[in-house]
Amino acid sequence: MYDQSENAEHEAVTRLFELARNGDTDNCEYSQLDSMIYGRLEQAYGSEGHTALRAGAIQVQTAAA
Repeated sequence: MYDQSENAEHEAVTRLFELARNGDTDNCEYSQLDSMIYGRLEQAYGSEGHTALRAGAIQVQTAAA
């Protein structure tokens, strides 16, 4: 659906924001974008030393104490 180019990633984040803003969070496109963006954030920042908390479809990272 979306490749990993910088422009495609920007478009994916923009589209995810649009879906969330419109309340369209209960569909396949939202789930795919959420998963892809979260995966890219994990690649970029890692998850070592952090605990992931789930808030609906959004995962929030908190620093380990």
